[in-house]
Amino acid sequence: MKHGYKRVEVNISALQKARKIYQDNERDLENYLDHLLDWNSKINLVSRTVSRETLREHIVHSLIPVALNMTDNHIKWIDAGTGGGLPGIPLAITDRDAYWLLNDNVKKKMTAVEDIVKSVGLKNVKVLAMSISLAELHKGTGIVTKHAFKIDDLLRLLGSKPWKTILMWKGVEGAIDELKASKKKLNCTIYEFKFGDNEPFYEGKGIVKIER
Repeated sequence: MKHGYKRVEVNISALQKARKIYQDNERDLENYLDHLLDWNSKINLVSRTVSRETLREHIVHSLIPVALNMTDNHIKWIDAGTGGGLPGIPLAITDRDAYWLLNDNVKKKMTAVEDIVKSVGLKNVKVLAMSISLAELHKGTGIVTKHAFKIDDLLRLLGSKPWKTILMWKGVEGAIDELKASKKKLNCTIYEFKFGDNEPFYEGKGIVKIER
């Protein structure tokens, strides 16, 4: 099957805006980072060898859709395969008016995330420890997921659930390979980060947006 998708280059201004959003919410985001590192010393939420500076960059990475106004059209979101709360907790911190459901089927991770959510004081977040295939989604829900699923695998698990938009943090070439292999007809845009040689963390990365 021939697949159509758009590729859109995203320039350094989006990263600069995401970093400004981080600065504007620095107290709460650094608080989240403190609790994430504390829990990660007890159970494996993220790589045990990851530095605070790298985790901070992962949080900025999580905020790029806000910089691109991708999260404006929904008030209900689910973070599928949230792990240690990325990207859902940073997104919930920066948009207190939206409702966020953090989902993962690894219960011990969700125990940690629930404690982190309470410690950070997020009232717009709930935690759900089960497969995304069993989660109830309200009509028009948006979904975010950061390196947790292949495209077809997530769509298969979602089945006929009434999602509206999916944002997937992925490597661009890997996403293209997944789309070429897919048997589904998708309305898909790949936002490809072009931030320059001084930002190696973002080299080859992007966000895949799938819409209904």
